[in-house]
Amino acid sequence: MSSHLQIEEAPAARRWPGLCLAFSLSIVAAACQASGTAAQAESAGFGSAVARPSPAAPDESRPAERAVERLRAALQSYRSIAAAGGWPQVPEGPKLELGASGPRVELLARRLRATGDLASAGSQTAIFDAELDAAVRRFQARHGLEVDGIVGRNTLAALNVPVEQRIDTIELNIWRLGAEQRDWGERYIAVNTAAPTYQVVEGGRVEVEKPAIVGRPGWPTPELESLVDRLEFNPTWTVPARILRLEVQPKIRRDPGYLARNDMHWVKGQLVQAPGPKNPLGKVKFLFANPYSVYLHDTNNRQLFKRAARFLSHGCVRVAGALDLARLLLRDDPAWPPERIDEVVESGKTVRVELRSPMPLHIVYDTAWVDAAGVVNLRDDVYGRDALIAQTDAPGQQQAAGGCPATAARP
Repeated sequence: MSSHLQIEEAPAARRWPGLCLAFSLSIVAAACQASGTAAQAESAGFGSAVARPSPAAPDESRPAERAVERLRAALQSYRSIAAAGGWPQVPEGPKLELGASGPRVELLARRLRATGDLASAGSQTAIFDAELDAAVRRFQARHGLEVDGIVGRNTLAALNVPVEQRIDTIELNIWRLGAEQRDWGERYIAVNTAAPTYQVVEGGRVEVEKPAIVGRPGWPTPELESLVDRLEFNPTWTVPARILRLEVQPKIRRDPGYLARNDMHWVKGQLVQAPGPKNPLGKVKFLFANPYSVYLHDTNNRQLFKRAARFLSHGCVRVAGALDLARLLLRDDPAWPPERIDEVVESGKTVRVELRSPMPLHIVYDTAWVDAAGVVNLRDDVYGRDALIAQTDAPGQQQAAGGCPATAARP
């Protein structure tokens, strides 16, 4: 999820010189300098927050290099904010929303202005107006919060994260990109479990970007690289031993009719759920080799994709638009036109398909990135992997803390 602010050209920089004060929302440094607004910012006392373009431009044909350069520019901006004294803390209190007023609203405006979420440098109003509402929504979007324009507990906590902590997060993600050497080519699926979202890239272009649901903190989704080489329509679900022990067996003991009502039956000592509307795997799952026995799949509860915090699964990745993803992966296979896919799904029968063109898959954990619009996105360290890297300062240690145990597949 990203803010609505775009990479601006010089005319836009002339219209909103305040936008040039903080690169942390939009890569506008070149536009600001071209229009002379960088000098205006410095004369107003905000020069330390103006990002400077790197001496050497990144190679646009190498997305990994471009991503690192964008993060380095964001890092420079946040360091400038820190050097200028950081941003103010907004005290705890009642929720702040449209129509509110008072000293806390004025502090909120100053806080959002520090990072460029609120672009009007001159206004010092203590009224929560439409402009401030839009700024709060921009902040919420780029921090993965519920975008409602209301400063409640979660938004307030994100606003009050010190700039030094944001700098640490950006620095760590620059290290992460370098350590993982992400030259992935022009065709792949990428899941960012920290977002959580997934992208499908074809021909070097992002064709799909949608929400995902990933593992809860106690059942984290592992970081991995693999190849999606097969899928199943109308999959059955074999309940993993741990889920059976911790979640299903207590329900069976309380309710003797639980199995029949949920289309479950025992097969050679394992509990299996039939395809259908009660099956948590939904209408299709995507398989790939991995030591964690996880996979991508549809869901029977698509309403959960509307949540901002989507850390809800037992380790596998639920993907929004799963049937559309299946059609995309099969579109070059003449044996699987869209009409046949629809027929198979409607039949309710389990059908396995080997992909003619397997798709590379990368599951990563990025807690900071700059998107294609130049917006800096930051996320909480839900799995504690950033903290572990910071403690160990050693590549490869974070997987031990975050990876799923190599047991049966989890939904």
